[in-house]
Amino acid sequence: AVASADFVSINIPYIKGEGGTHGIIGPDVISHFKPNTILLNFARGELVDSEAMKTFLDGSNGRYVSDFPDDLLWDHKNAVILPHLGASTEEAEDEAASMAADTIRDFLETGIIKNSVNFPPTDLPERPAGSIRMTVVNKNIPGMLAGITETFAKAKLNIIQQINNSRGDVAYNVLDIDPHTEDGETVQLKELQESLTMTEGVLSSRILFGTAGVGYARNIDGTYYI
Repeated sequence: AVASADFVSINIPYIKGEGGTHGIIGPDVISHFKPNTILLNFARGELVDSEAMKTFLDGSNGRYVSDFPDDLLWDHKNAVILPHLGASTEEAEDEAASMAADTIRDFLETGIIKNSVNFPPTDLPERPAGSIRMTVVNKNIPGMLAGITETFAKAKLNIIQQINNSRGDVAYNVLDIDPHTEDGETVQLKELQESLTMTEGVLSSRILFGTAGVGYARNIDGTYYI
């Protein structure tokens, strides 16, 4: 498609890691540009392979327009570098502040994640009445989900609903559990959380009590911290 385009506009997020978008506009794409193609990049600078872009600009009459300059392209005669100020309006700043507050509140109160740059978007329906919600951060490696759910199985607890998403090296889980075992006993949350957090590959866990800063635990090099 780019072979016949006068303008190419990039409008995708920058995602690190395998399967991400780093350098997605590289030699295999740029080599098909027409000599006068104009590339518009107002997403993220890392989406464009700077070496390949410089090679194209050196040998053509094309243009690179962006508000994410780098050392290789910022002073090139065929690069048009603009200030990164698109969001610096009164309305945009008010909206951004409101969105940030809502996002933080949602995470603290429900464990869901929206608009994060380094964690996967994760949403789960409202917690069923009488259940307990827990969140788990773990390394994104095979077998982790089985290990996490096995912890609840060993405690004879039922997972009512759950979601697991990953981004790069990190995976994130939100789980709603029935606090009563199959024997009718009430689960001991402190023991359950420690067992869960110390599972190989788990980085941290949280029990949502509705109070910010409460119920958080970490596994740091095999040592349990609360």
